[in-house]
Amino acid sequence: MRRFLLPLAMAACVAGAVALRAPLAEANAGRRLPGTAFVPRAGMARLLSLGHRSTMADLLWLSAIGDLSRDFSDPQRKRAWLEAVFAAIPKLEPTFSTVYSFGATYLTMIDKDPDRAIALLEQGVAENPDDLRLAVELAMTWYTSRQDRGQTLAVLQRVVSDPRCDAVTMGFYSSLLIDSREDYAALAQWVGWLDHSNELVRETAELQLERAKRRIAIRAMDDYATRLGRKPRVPDDLRLAGLMAPEVVETVLAGLRIDVAGRPRFARCDELEQKNALRAASRWVVQFRSENGRNPTLDELLRNPWVRLPPPPRGMHYDVHGDDVVLAPGAS
Repeated sequence: MRRFLLPLAMAACVAGAVALRAPLAEANAGRRLPGTAFVPRAGMARLLSLGHRSTMADLLWLSAIGDLSRDFSDPQRKRAWLEAVFAAIPKLEPTFSTVYSFGATYLTMIDKDPDRAIALLEQGVAENPDDLRLAVELAMTWYTSRQDRGQTLAVLQRVVSDPRCDAVTMGFYSSLLIDSREDYAALAQWVGWLDHSNELVRETAELQLERAKRRIAIRAMDDYATRLGRKPRVPDDLRLAGLMAPEVVETVLAGLRIDVAGRPRFARCDELEQKNALRAASRWVVQFRSENGRNPTLDELLRNPWVRLPPPPRGMHYDVHGDDVVLAPGAS
């Protein structure tokens, strides 16, 4: 009889497991969802890491990142879990910039809580003062989510003074200065780059300077029309007091021409925009050839969605020579 006890017991266990599978699965469904129990409290995170802080921060992030988009069916629970994630990982590894960046993106785009996003990015910037990307993200969050130009300018002021800052960010900062009527500062930030040893850097700085002058002229022309009830006809109309900072009047008007449509035109700006477009189009040609094994046709070049070439000058047309898009004589 005893020899049958073990098989009977095993059979009973199997039957019990089968019978309890459904109710246990339902009861434990909530536990299988990620939650604060899976993330140590910030105050305990370093202790539990046993000295391996970076490793533990990586493990926590890898275990959490897949669940950021999961539906918890309980918003408050997910909020508590996120708070634990964004508190514990920076405590373990303050230089883990991805957490600040990814977390802020989630908080602004999905959770719709820009204040928490800004607080998280401010923490990241404080912990990583040399990380320009985090500072730019903080500035853009202030600008897009709170429409706070003052805070945006305050953050970007430090960023643009760093030699590593890119031209796009500097251009955005310049446009904010112009909108705030700080015309002299908007132009002055590019002057120091005009003598750079790299030709591309010099031309990029000059292009941004010309764009800033054009933006000042557009604003001045709009203000003139508002104040006098008609559009300005000649550049000297823009000498009216208050349309632009006195320090930049001569600089802006020196190359300005108002076309028949009443738009401000700067010959040097148009020339540099043309060269910039040719460089961008040439990069697109290289990418196109690497993907298709051939150069694009002229129609494909002109219709590509990534680079818009301006109309060529009279008597010229675009052509592809090797890796370069060039202007060639003759009509297209």
